[in-house]
Amino acid sequence: MTPAVASGRIRPVQENAVTGRLIVPGGRDATEVIHADLRGRILSGDVPAGAWLSQARIAKDHQVSRGPVREAFRLLQREGLIEVEINQRARVTDLSVDEVEHLYAMRVSNETLALGLSVPRFTAADLDELDRLVDAVAAAESQGFDVWEDQHHRFHMRLVAHAGERMLSSMTQWAEHTGRYRKIYVSRDGSGWTLGAREHAELARLCRERDTAAATTLLARHLSRAGLALIASMDPAHEPPLLRAAIRQALASAERTIP
Repeated sequence: MTPAVASGRIRPVQENAVTGRLIVPGGRDATEVIHADLRGRILSGDVPAGAWLSQARIAKDHQVSRGPVREAFRLLQREGLIEVEINQRARVTDLSVDEVEHLYAMRVSNETLALGLSVPRFTAADLDELDRLVDAVAAAESQGFDVWEDQHHRFHMRLVAHAGERMLSSMTQWAEHTGRYRKIYVSRDGSGWTLGAREHAELARLCRERDTAAATTLLARHLSRAGLALIASMDPAHEPPLLRAAIRQALASAERTIP
């Protein structure tokens, strides 16, 4: 059965996360508001894979012309979250095991590189925040997947905090996209949380000790385990050569940094 068309009403006033100023739908920031709302609902699973989005319906609900909605659709399409048809409808992209493999390959390759850059640059405040987030992630296990995922994402982005704005932006997007899959396939399975919590604490310790090689090795294994488990839950027969190549490359790079 084809999912029903999603409209997605938003709050009448929303704060811009970057500038802190208020945005009113229908104003010049309407595209930003609509894009942020739809993007968040797609990534969270509130608007499921395969759902249809009507440009006219969304414009009516938000009391705007179709222009801002069309631009929001373009941004979502560029990110790979929707497929736009010529009849002004859009469809939320299907979940794909190939996309999961690609996302985790990108994460393993780039986050280990970024961690290697960040470890020597961590300040005392950075290290204290990593320790705080280790505790926050562990505490969130009893509060449901969404709370845990938020703290988990914050921890991983803190690990790569000194990689530069452009790389941080890309890594944030890849992590958010993998979160879409994890919520559907593993949110009810807490079997990996205990091991993950131990590895988070160990990562924070290695960062504090400035052990770049050990930290990047552990992060490569931590991410690859998550990616391989997710792939196995989606399609046990899928062989992920790209992800395995990324793992080998990251581990070999970590070994070269050992004095």
